[in-house]
Amino acid sequence: MTGITLTLSSPTVELKDGKGALTASVTNSSPEAERVVLGAFPGQPGGPTYTTVANPLRTIGPGATEQYLVAFDTTGAAPGSYPVKLIAYSADDAPEDYADQAHVVTLTVSQAPAPAKPPSRFPWLWVIIGGVVLLLAIGGVLWFLVRGGGNVPDVRGKQQNEASQILIGAGFSMGSTEVVSTEPPGTVISQNPAAGSRADKGSTISVEIARKADVPVPNVVGQPRETAVQTLTQAGFTVTVQETPSFAAPGTVIAVTPPVGTPLRPGSAVTIQVATLLIGVGPVLPSLPSIPGGL
Repeated sequence: MTGITLTLSSPTVELKDGKGALTASVTNSSPEAERVVLGAFPGQPGGPTYTTVANPLRTIGPGATEQYLVAFDTTGAAPGSYPVKLIAYSADDAPEDYADQAHVVTLTVSQAPAPAKPPSRFPWLWVIIGGVVLLLAIGGVLWFLVRGGGNVPDVRGKQQNEASQILIGAGFSMGSTEVVSTEPPGTVISQNPAAGSRADKGSTISVEIARKADVPVPNVVGQPRETAVQTLTQAGFTVTVQETPSFAAPGTVIAVTPPVGTPLRPGSAVTIQVATLLIGVGPVLPSLPSIPGGL
């Protein structure tokens, strides 16, 4: 064998992010130039080398030394130690012939550091939400104190106008609905909310107002004007008279609006049409019997 010697810058390599490197110095101490190979071999049978040698085959002159850059890449490897054998040997010989001159390099793969925990940030969002909730609560209390509430007065049995004045004086408003009842018209027969209950100031109290049942329009067609007006008035309607030229007997009712039998609320308006003489047409006289032989 030739006089080839190998020196390493370090027998161990601490890898950063799975990568690292060292410098290997190969010296040819023989009197002749040698073709030298720097090879990397698994430190364990069948294991990987993770090694790359830049320009591994070189011709080294007698007594000369060459510097080799040896790079390592263990990306993806589990944490631990991985041995790699570096052998400088003559290209004319087998690397096994130089096994006793092998240098073992220990590659150390460190445990990947745990990701740094992001610094905790002040919970501004929750502070804002809490502030909004607090403001709403304060606003609700102030609204209640300003607007307040009160007991609902009892207005049942009161007339509509009187009931409205009582409720307005107590700080409420009134909404009304008419319903058919035997109570006197205009009387409050029910209310909601009930009397004595609590309600917000300004809220509406709903009441039901009594009214009479609908009355069908009487049939006054053919009646004299005065009789028809009296009949309709007694039924609870207001009467409007329209005079209409007609062949019917003057002063008699010839039509009613709304039609006879229509149910109307008491106090509703009913129009009657009363016959008058047609212009240019005199009263119709009864025909006289003929006198035999004339006069």
